[in-house]
Amino acid sequence: RDDDAAPPVVLAATDPAQPYGAALKWPRVDGRSPARTAGAYVVLAGAEPVVYVERGGKGLQILAGEDDERIGPSLEALVEAVQRSRIRKLAIERVNGEPVIASPYEAMLLDLGFRAGPRKLTLSA
Repeated sequence: RDDDAAPPVVLAATDPAQPYGAALKWPRVDGRSPARTAGAYVVLAGAEPVVYVERGGKGLQILAGEDDERIGPSLEALVEAVQRSRIRKLAIERVNGEPVIASPYEAMLLDLGFRAGPRKLTLSA
């Protein structure tokens, strides 16, 4: 099967099926790189990490370029994981280390069903 045609997959960062941080190096974003941490998640699209959810669901790291067409479907897969109760709740405060409010991703997350709060966007099942 063609990896580029495969839908995005949400996996625990420590899942053995997720090779980044074990067999493969994580991509670095602004000098920071994700980690294989319990409670963290990664969305793989085309066999590459596109979105990393920090432990506790308070931060996202977008691991692809800002104009990468896989970001939207990867965030949709993340929302679906919450709706199916695979992830309990997300309360995003930061994207790539910056506040989510007024970030380039705020409108996209709101369109996907996140609720706006004073300093964060939340989503629960």
